[in-house]
Amino acid sequence: MKINMNRGFAGLCIALLCAANVFAQCGDCTGCSSGSGCVAAGGAAGPAVTYETRTVMRPQLVSETRMVPTTTYKTETRTRMRTVTRQVAKVQTRQQTYTVNVPEVRTKTETYTVCVPVEYTEEVPYKVQVPVTTEVEQTYTVCVPKTTEEERTYTVCVPYKETQTYLATVPVTEQVEQEYTVHVPVQKTRTETYDVCVRYTEPEEQEYTVQVPVKKMRTETYQVCVPYTDTVTQTYNVQVPYTEPHTYTVQVPYCETVEQPYSVCVPYTDQVEQPYTVMVPHTEEVEETYTVQTPVTETKTATRTVTKCVPVTTMKTVTEDHGSYECQAVETAASAGAGCGAGAGCGSCGGCASACNPCGGCASPCDPCGGSAGVVGGGCAPVVTYRKVWVPNLVTKEVPVTTYERQTTEEPYTYTTTSYVTETKTRKVPVTRCVPETKTRVVNVTRYRTEQRMRKVQVRKMRTEERTCNVTKYKTETRTREVPVRRTRMETHERQVPYCEMVTETRKRTVNVPKTRIETRTREVPYCEMVPETRKRMVTLCSTKQEERTREVTKYRNETRKKMVPVTKMVNETRVRMVPQTTYKTEEGTRTVTKTRMEEQTRQRDVNYTVCVKQERVRTYNVTVYENVTEEVPEEYTVCIPETTMKEVQVQVCKPVPTTVQVPVYSYGAAAAPGAGCVDCGAAAPMATGAGCTNCN
Repeated sequence: MKINMNRGFAGLCIALLCAANVFAQCGDCTGCSSGSGCVAAGGAAGPAVTYETRTVMRPQLVSETRMVPTTTYKTETRTRMRTVTRQVAKVQTRQQTYTVNVPEVRTKTETYTVCVPVEYTEEVPYKVQVPVTTEVEQTYTVCVPKTTEEERTYTVCVPYKETQTYLATVPVTEQVEQEYTVHVPVQKTRTETYDVCVRYTEPEEQEYTVQVPVKKMRTETYQVCVPYTDTVTQTYNVQVPYTEPHTYTVQVPYCETVEQPYSVCVPYTDQVEQPYTVMVPHTEEVEETYTVQTPVTETKTATRTVTKCVPVTTMKTVTEDHGSYECQAVETAASAGAGCGAGAGCGSCGGCASACNPCGGCASPCDPCGGSAGVVGGGCAPVVTYRKVWVPNLVTKEVPVTTYERQTTEEPYTYTTTSYVTETKTRKVPVTRCVPETKTRVVNVTRYRTEQRMRKVQVRKMRTEERTCNVTKYKTETRTREVPVRRTRMETHERQVPYCEMVTETRKRTVNVPKTRIETRTREVPYCEMVPETRKRMVTLCSTKQEERTREVTKYRNETRKKMVPVTKMVNETRVRMVPQTTYKTEEGTRTVTKTRMEEQTRQRDVNYTVCVKQERVRTYNVTVYENVTEEVPEEYTVCIPETTMKEVQVQVCKPVPTTVQVPVYSYGAAAAPGAGCVDCGAAAPMATGAGCTNCN
């Protein structure tokens, strides 16, 4: 495909080159042959143009349908055997000998040194700053309130009444006769047939299986754990005490007098100017808008519907069951092989089987062998049982029934409506505001200056002393002892064990089987039927009409009045007061100080210490052992199976397509005009290489 495209492209290039040669002029194309000049283009004649049809191969994309192999995967479930190992738990009982350290408390006496505090007194000089208070005269300014009366103008709303005409909607009530339908219940009776399932008993012979126990003996082997005592040599450790001298260091306190500098704050008084702010009240009148709600009361009349429930008594037929339970005797046949005795239906005939009566008949004094032997039931009397049976007694009677019917009535009532009319008014309100003013005053300020002084101070110091004491230490000794150990061994014994084995026997008995039969009966059933009935009643219809009425309306008008208002202003006054001023005076004195020094004392005490004594003990513990069990387990797994199919696919292919093209061809005449073409171009004159003129003769 690429070769065809290249060929088409090469053909197109050749066609274009031919066209270029046809269009070539003799201007600047370097003439014809060597030495032959070309005439100017202005003097040449025009070429003749003809068009030729040529076929050119042009590349074009074409869609083709091809079959392509496609692989799809299909899921398939298969089964394989997988080896699974699981652990099975098994409990084993084991014994373990372990050593226990048993603590044992012992007592020893030890000597120790105690530092005991001892108090003593000492006189120490000290200095005290004693305050001295004196009174000093001070001038201060006070704001004194001064009240004066001023004339103010204010507005008042004065009410007045005015008659107003308005239209009112008045309800009108009329009584109208109306027909309505009521469903009245009527009691009726109908005869109804129904089926009753009656139960009865029928005797039937039945075989049953009895498990008879038989006692047997078997020999059983068992193991017994027999204890015995064994002696074991045991090694144990003992802590043996011994005394060793020990040197230790003690810090002994002592007192030393040292001169120490200290700082004292001495107070002094200084006068400072201090600015302060005073709030001066200032009253202004501000216009304020407020809203008044004027009430308007109206009385209206309307009608409302009242529903009441009225009791109505009717008679209803009711069927009641006045039956009772009665005790009835029922005979039941004695079962075969049930045994003799007082409870088996044979009275007091004695035992069951005997030497002359192996069949188990009932014996009597006249017939000891039981003449009824061999007969099913043994000729025994039937069993009589008693049970309670309900005997019905249906009684029909009429019972009064009270029902309630709704009755609707129209009642007139009067109600009062209050509405409010909003009015906006304006008034002037006095507002008092405080204006801050800054003033200056002289204030006495107490300040402190620091002074450095010296004093003697008792300083507590410590000196190091070395002392010696006896210390009890312990060393470990290994000893051996014979210890009795309690052990057990397993012994195998045999014993006779009784066990019970059940033997199956088949027997017969007569059983009363309860059965039922269907009986058809009739009864009278009361029912209620609703009969429609037309009645009449008076209904109240409400309508309204317009009436013209008059009412008094309260209105308000503004009036301007005057009043005297007290106004308070603040006036500054200068006053004098006595202020206490405190100064400090230094005084020296002596005081007794209680001090404490430490003295050493030697004491004794009993100390309890614990020694661990080793003991060997035996304990039983359970160990869970896991055994690996291998099993073959079926397992399902999924396999993807590849399937190859052929699929149609649209493919874009580049193909050369033959195309018809119109190409212009330029030709010249046989004889050129004078001055046209190449001058002195003879027949023998060859065309120079690369010359632009192709038709020079």
